[in-house]
Order: sequence, then C-alpha cells, then structure tokens
Amino acid sequence: MSKDSRDIDKEFESSSLEELQSMQAKLEKFVTRRMASKKKDALMQIQQIVLDHGLSFEEVTSSIRTTAKRGKAPPLYRHPENWRVTWSGKGDAPDWFTNHPDPESLRMKTE
Repeated sequence: MSKDSRDIDKEFESSSLEELQSMQAKLEKFVTRRMASKKKDALMQIQQIVLDHGLSFEEVTSSIRTTAKRGKAPPLYRHPENWRVTWSGKGDAPDWFTNHPDPESLRMKTE
C-alpha cells in the first residue's frame, strides 16, 4: 500500500459519517462526469472511424448482434382434468404436473 493510500485511509477513519457522506456525494458526481466524458470521447472516435471508412448507419447497426425475441413456447403437457390448462415444459412445473403419478403421460401427442 502506498503512502498516499495510507494517508487517505487515516483521513477516512477520522472523518465523521456526515463528512464521509459528503465525500461520497462529491465522488459520485466526479465519477458520473468522468464516465460521461469517456463516453463522449468514445463516440467521437466511433464517428471518425465511420467517416474515415465511408460507412452508413445501416452498415454500422446491422453489424451489431442482437438476440431475437422469442415467442411463447408451444405447450407440451395438458392438465389431466382440464384440457384448456397446458404447460410448455419451461420454467417451474405446475403442481398438477409434479403431483401426477405419471407426469410423462400428460405429454400432448404430436401429429
């Protein structure tokens, strides 16, 4: 640990809670400003790269990988007494499935 770090630790230990909270608020503002500055710098670099290479907005955004939104999973199991109640097999199993003596018998037939 460097001498400066030990000095800071001593200052923190001797500071009141109110003083520490004030320092924390100032530090949070400083970090927020620094992060905003770094983002601005990064965006300026990206903009320059785009201009230098003659890229279009579509070319840049199409290269960004996004995850496809999934639809609702199809039902795999049907309630033994109420045919309208189904379960896809995803997530937590419903009680009617876990309490059934032969849960696999509830699997819906595929055509």
